[in-house]
Amino acid sequence: MRRDYFVYAAALSNCFEGNISAAKEIIDCFGSVEDIFECDRREAVEVCPPLARCAAKLFGQQNMERAHRDIEWALDHGVDIVTYTDSGYPRRLRECPDAPIILYSKGFCDYNRPRFIAIVGTRAATQYGRKYCSTIIEGLATCGIKPVVVSGLALGIDTYAHTFALRNGLDTVAVMGTGFDNIYPRSNEQLADEIMAHGAVLTEFSPFTEGYPVNFVRRNRIIAALADCTLVVESKLKGGGLITARLAQDYDRSVFAVPGRIDDNTFKGCNEIIEENIAAIVTGAGSIKRAMGWDEPAGQLPLVFDAERRSTASDALCGLPGSEARGRLKTAILTFLADHPESDISAICAATGCDSRSISLPLLELEMSGSIILMSGNRYRVK
Repeated sequence: MRRDYFVYAAALSNCFEGNISAAKEIIDCFGSVEDIFECDRREAVEVCPPLARCAAKLFGQQNMERAHRDIEWALDHGVDIVTYTDSGYPRRLRECPDAPIILYSKGFCDYNRPRFIAIVGTRAATQYGRKYCSTIIEGLATCGIKPVVVSGLALGIDTYAHTFALRNGLDTVAVMGTGFDNIYPRSNEQLADEIMAHGAVLTEFSPFTEGYPVNFVRRNRIIAALADCTLVVESKLKGGGLITARLAQDYDRSVFAVPGRIDDNTFKGCNEIIEENIAAIVTGAGSIKRAMGWDEPAGQLPLVFDAERRSTASDALCGLPGSEARGRLKTAILTFLADHPESDISAICAATGCDSRSISLPLLELEMSGSIILMSGNRYRVK
């Protein structure tokens, strides 16, 4: 039963908070989350000896009761749940070694569509920071394929990023450092409701998790991992925005920053990551569009397949069995990438005549088989 599966995933996640890699090693050892809990404690330790250190907690009554409570509350309140091994798990996030075991979300967002940008910065935003946050998002809204804006629902730049995205007709995703029963800050509850109608609110934390400082640091890795690139609009020398930027660099994502006066403390963080070559200077939306290859209008994306190749790609979606359809689509993708290396998803979609949802699974299968490689900027090439 799906509900039981979620409970097992929640129990595993609750037991290994902050040590996701250990939880994944255990899943790999057993083959699935369900298989872990089909054993009793002694059998589980025999199958996976490292479990001896935490088996008492993992199989303990308190942990299982908490997991049942979390999942029951989430399902009763319309919260969607996806786990690390599910096909609907965000592909960009799964690529990262510290991706969470379980995600809770409300709203709707196709996390595998092209063009996600994280926009982050200080809670104490200045008029300068607000102005350029608005100007850049307004410019991004003119992209042929509009990007999704990801941020953290915090006060300051995060709030402005979500607000300006909604104002300009862009979908937006808010990644929380709390659970759904404790949306933080409370002043952004209405904004969260608006985001759910034009994107999604997302968290790795169980519904009753409160706003512990360490959790806001942990959620920054999800913000960075969900996006193709990260923009730091305004930041002091210390802050969540810089943490997100450095994580994005670790994940081989592009990083951008708005520069400020060298004597302005509120921009010392931005200036530092520019000076250290972590971030590229942004003077407007055009800087990001050019660097990410987002400056082509939708009608000018490469449509280079000849008639025979187009019909092959189109046939993949016309009544063929699922495996055969994916096989033809993978052939079409490989053919296109052979002639157009380092192409992003929008170009592949345009060339094959398929939407991002249709090609996400074939792309993942090609990547896992070693046929193609995902490069910086969410671009693909044949291996």
